[in-house]
Amino acid sequence: MALANGVRFIWLDSHIGQDGEYHEFKRMFRTALDPTTVMPPDHIDSLICALDENAAPFLFADTIEKAIELIKTHQDKKILFISSGILGKEIIPRISSTYPWVHSFYIFCAIMTNYLDLICDYRSCLQVFNNEIDLLVRLTRDISQDIISQGRVYMGLREPKNALKCFESARTLNETANTIDTLNDPVLEHLRILNNHGGNIGLIQQARDMLNQQARDTLNQQPSHPTDDEQLSQQESQGS
Repeated sequence: MALANGVRFIWLDSHIGQDGEYHEFKRMFRTALDPTTVMPPDHIDSLICALDENAAPFLFADTIEKAIELIKTHQDKKILFISSGILGKEIIPRISSTYPWVHSFYIFCAIMTNYLDLICDYRSCLQVFNNEIDLLVRLTRDISQDIISQGRVYMGLREPKNALKCFESARTLNETANTIDTLNDPVLEHLRILNNHGGNIGLIQQARDMLNQQARDTLNQQPSHPTDDEQLSQQESQGS
């Protein structure tokens, strides 16, 4: 996971968060699909797998108290918080005023107009959805931007191996989102930055070039060892 050490998704829902409820749904958030499965994954599973493998793990809670405990436990992480509408309306003001490491909020509800006041109050950090695919696509695109930013930091630190991992994960997320989001035109902004495009060298190639250059520099810095003939000549010179 590209950002696993620094990010957590926390999902608060009275049904999804319960042990034993939505078992398959939660399993797909946490693990990759069995490659031997006969049936292809549906769209939700594809997005869930892409997020889990390339971004960060999901943690679930079925009560506000449990969600708060998860937030406190992971106060050294940046948290993206997902909630049902009713619980979100109650907990988001509390989180926003007390836990600054919660980065952004996503509400998944049936009737979006029920939360207009909440949207107005937290327009800078809250998005509301009534469709699972729309929610997961938005989450995928948002976290990919964070991953690209982290990759740029690694490039500045001259750590191309970590940067490449970030950039390739971001590309996977964007390609998955474009494949699933068939109702809208594909979003190409991040892919143009990541891939070679229009004569510009993308971030992925830049990371590979830096990695290759470091490998060449390391090889050139290694001391050369004399051949057998050179060693024999040196010994004869010392003995004469």
